[in-house]
Amino acid sequence: MDKKRGVVNKIAIYYEDLKGRKHVKDFVDSFDEKTRAKILARVEFLEEHWHEARRPLVDKIDRDLYELRVEFAWNNVRVLYAYMFKDYIVLLHGLVKKTDKIPENDKKKARMRMLDFQIRYDEGKIKLTKRG
Repeated sequence: MDKKRGVVNKIAIYYEDLKGRKHVKDFVDSFDEKTRAKILARVEFLEEHWHEARRPLVDKIDRDLYELRVEFAWNNVRVLYAYMFKDYIVLLHGLVKKTDKIPENDKKKARMRMLDFQIRYDEGKIKLTKRG
């Protein structure tokens, strides 16, 4: 908790499909150590500073979907995520952005994963740890 502001940190979790695959974790793990470390550092920063994070670190894509932006000289890495269930940042989809806009196909994947996560949570098939 940020005691100065009374703001509670969020917990970033990987979306996991029915087969147990964590797509964003696999995406992040596909990079070299230095790149991976920078992406994970940004995720950690987002957990602690979600309430004040703005461009160029993050950007809102639509009503409930956001992108975590990680810039490199060689490319732009994006992790699409959603704030869910008050305390969580669910990491839904990763991509290397090669154009000015995020492709609709990538946004659709993230939205479908978000919907799947919500449905399985509502059905009691996903359990989230409560804060202590």
